Amino acid sequence: MKIFLILLFFFSLPPLALAGEPSSGRLIVVVTQGCPYCQQFKETIGRFYHKTAIGRRFPLVEVDQFNPPAEFEDLAWEIKFLPTFIVYNRNGKEIARFRGYRGEEPFWVDLEKAIGP
Repeated sequence: MKIFLILLFFFSLPPLALAGEPSSGRLIVVVTQGCPYCQQFKETIGRFYHKTAIGRRFPLVEVDQFNPPAEFEDLAWEIKFLPTFIVYNRNGKEIARFRGYRGEEPFWVDLEKAIGP
């Protein structure tokens, strides 16, 4: 029931970023195949993140630790815990980082602390 209420809350929020409006930054998630926490994130948050107000402001970019795009090679190899979430502002500066996936509610709490009001 708690998860349902959280999902209902996020889907009922008014859109903060209108179509065509630049995002506030990006949320990078570093994952790898065989990581059960990464898979759990993908199956829960990953399925609808892009539909949330936060998801529109901070689009999700998934980076495979062992097969990263060139832009993220250095970043991917420095990661020790998976999944790792890295929040970048619109200027490309890292503003927050948190590690691990402990479930939906802790994820949203960590992300909201990271991006601020």
